[in-house]
Amino acid sequence: MPIDSDTLSSLAGDYAKDMTSIRGRRVQRLLKREFAGAEHVLMVHVGPGTTGVLGLSASGAAFCATDGKGKHASVVKWLHGSTVGLETRFDLLKDSLPVSGTTSVPLAGLQELVRQAARKAKA
Repeated sequence: MPIDSDTLSSLAGDYAKDMTSIRGRRVQRLLKREFAGAEHVLMVHVGPGTTGVLGLSASGAAFCATDGKGKHASVVKWLHGSTVGLETRFDLLKDSLPVSGTTSVPLAGLQELVRQAARKAKA
């Protein structure tokens, strides 16, 4: 069952709380739109001073890490068992958050992060 929309909205707000008002609202909207179908969504520590959002579902997962300062925010989505994901870049300069490009990316760096987060989500 997909995550409750109020829970996702709260998580998106927490994630974007340190961003400027316009960029923060856009990142929140992007997260709510792209992670709405996930069963579990959580914030994960990915490095010094860096937090990302990880969404897990029965068929796959998605990941986003942005500080809201750049021109784009990327969401990487993949199917479980896959070694490659699809990165979609969204234009943060436009209110509609249009797709500005896509590319295939290897998942080697994200696999351990996903396993750890999945364990936490099931606990």
